[in-house]
Amino acid sequence: MEARTLTSKDPGRQFEDEGYVVVRSLFSAAEVAAIGEHFMQVRAEGPKPGDMGGDPGAGAADPLNRFARMLNMHDWDQTSLELQRDERFAKTASRLIGDDVALCQTMLYFKPPGARGQALHQDHQYLRRYPVIAAWLALDDCDQDNGQMVVIPGSHRAGILPVRPADTQISFTDGESLIPEGSAPCGLAMQAGDALFFGGFTIHGSFPNCTADRFRRAFIVHYYGAHTRELPYDPRTMMSELAGAA
Repeated sequence: MEARTLTSKDPGRQFEDEGYVVVRSLFSAAEVAAIGEHFMQVRAEGPKPGDMGGDPGAGAADPLNRFARMLNMHDWDQTSLELQRDERFAKTASRLIGDDVALCQTMLYFKPPGARGQALHQDHQYLRRYPVIAAWLALDDCDQDNGQMVVIPGSHRAGILPVRPADTQISFTDGESLIPEGSAPCGLAMQAGDALFFGGFTIHGSFPNCTADRFRRAFIVHYYGAHTRELPYDPRTMMSELAGAA
C-alpha cells in the first residue's frame, strides 16, 4: 500500500482530481488535546445514543465494547454542536464542493489499541443523498501501525459501487465496497490537528490498530451540500440492504 504524507497540489484541485485533500494543522495541538480529553470523559460516563462497533459476545477482549464509536453527538453534547459549526470545517467543506453546506451527522471514533478498523467503503453506500463531504479531524498522530486512514485516489469518479460482506475479524462494520480493478490504496500519515476532507463517492476506510498503547481518535462531521439529489434505489450498492440480507 502506498503511503502519502504531503501534497503539493492546490487543495481545491486535489479534491477535484483525487476526491480528497488533507489540510495540515487546521486545529492547534491545544485544541485537539482538549477535544480528545472531553470525549474520553464523555465515553467514561457510559453508553450513549448511537454507540456502535463492539462485539457483545467478546466482552473485554474487544476494545470497542469499551470504546464504541459515537454517532450524532451534537444532539446531546454542546462541544459537538459547536464543533460542527466551526468555520474551519464548514467553510472549507463549502469551498471544496462549491455550495453551501448543511449538517448531516457527527461521529467520534476512538480506535483504541487492538481495535478493528472499518472496511473500505463509500459514504454514499450508507448516505443516499449527494453531494456529501466529510471533515475528518485527527485527534492523535496517525500512521500505519495505529490504523491510519486509507483512501483510493480518483475512486470518486467511479460513481456508486456494489457492496459485499466484509471480514469482521478486521472490520467493525460488516460491509465493504467492491474495489475497482487497478486501484491503489494510499495510507495517509497525519498529525493531530490535521483534517482530511473527502467526498461521498471516495473509497476510504482503515485497518486495525496494531499498537499496544496508542489510540487513533478522530472527530468527524459529514455535511450535505445545500442542493442535493437522491441516489436511485439499488440494493446492490446499499449497505442497509446488505445488512438486511445477512
